[in-house]
Amino acid sequence: MKNLKIAALALAFLPVASFAQQANFQINGSVPKAFNGKKVYLDYTKDGFPASDSSAIVNGKFSFKGTVEEPAYSRMVFDQEGKGKLIAQNIGDRLYFYLANETYNMTIKDSLRTAAIKGSPLHNAYVAYLNEIGGGFMDIIDAGNRAFAAVDKNAADANEQYKAIHEKFEAKFEARRVKELAFAAKNPSSIFAVDALIDAANKRKLSEIEPLFLKLSKEVRQMTNARQLEARFLAERSVKIGNKAPDFSQPDTNGKMVKVSDFKGQYVLIDFWASWCSPCRAENPNLLKAYNKYKSKGLEVLAVSLDDTKGKNAWVKAIKDDGLPWVHVADLKGWSNEAAVLYGVRAVPQNYLVDPKGNIVAINIKGELLHQELAKIFGN
Repeated sequence: MKNLKIAALALAFLPVASFAQQANFQINGSVPKAFNGKKVYLDYTKDGFPASDSSAIVNGKFSFKGTVEEPAYSRMVFDQEGKGKLIAQNIGDRLYFYLANETYNMTIKDSLRTAAIKGSPLHNAYVAYLNEIGGGFMDIIDAGNRAFAAVDKNAADANEQYKAIHEKFEAKFEARRVKELAFAAKNPSSIFAVDALIDAANKRKLSEIEPLFLKLSKEVRQMTNARQLEARFLAERSVKIGNKAPDFSQPDTNGKMVKVSDFKGQYVLIDFWASWCSPCRAENPNLLKAYNKYKSKGLEVLAVSLDDTKGKNAWVKAIKDDGLPWVHVADLKGWSNEAAVLYGVRAVPQNYLVDPKGNIVAINIKGELLHQELAKIFGN
């Protein structure tokens, strides 16, 4: 990715000729030898799919090497206590950063969060960007969680304290969104402008975000996350009741490609879910009840999973455990699932009922509403 401007100082944004001067990224870590034998984990994106790696600490050193197609938001986890990645990535020592084909020299004294990182202009730029908008998203989340945990749940005013903390951190996020929008307006050639707009779009109307997006540079708008945001604008305008359901093709659990248009002539419920999604799993028995009742009358279900490559086995197991007999597909790209991006899906479960002509006739029908809508079509 060339000719993109990134923040080099908190108040000065300098152009960087290219983020791909090297063929690979190289991360060199130095930690106290007391951590020998512990592991560091890296999660990033490669070829559009989630990628992971791990490195054991030997003689106070760890390292990673790989290639990314474009700079992307990534996560590193330092499992200091040896409790495993799952625990460490949720409540342990983590670093969220941008990964490009650069060299990262990390010196950790006691925490990955406060590590000294040298060698990467992109990382310096990202730190400056965060300083300008009011800090990292996950840093604010973690601070909020610590504040909640500090409340004595048995206190007489515990609920009032929780409410005050919630309001305080909501205000922080809103102030951050205001700064994100200002940053995107001032820096249309910054790769961070896209992330600023994506985060703001989670609370603001897309109609407010799109004009700023359209002013971004051509190079920035070609980035993967920018194309996904653009798809949300298109989905908001086109994925509506009465419109044609966008067609897509994804592999089922056996690798066979399945398309929405394969169901022409039938009612098909396109159901976006994931094995890790508790509300999805809780809704499955309700959907199964409706499917068993109306299948003979022409109802089909096309379930699109937002599991990723690491979760393929969990996806297949969830299908079996929940006894879901309908068609299941996934490209295993997680939240970047191309069908989910096409439909503008930002939360699961989410569904779309498509009629025999391929038109969307209902959106997000769950619980009792699902049965009411299907009864209107098929009768009781």
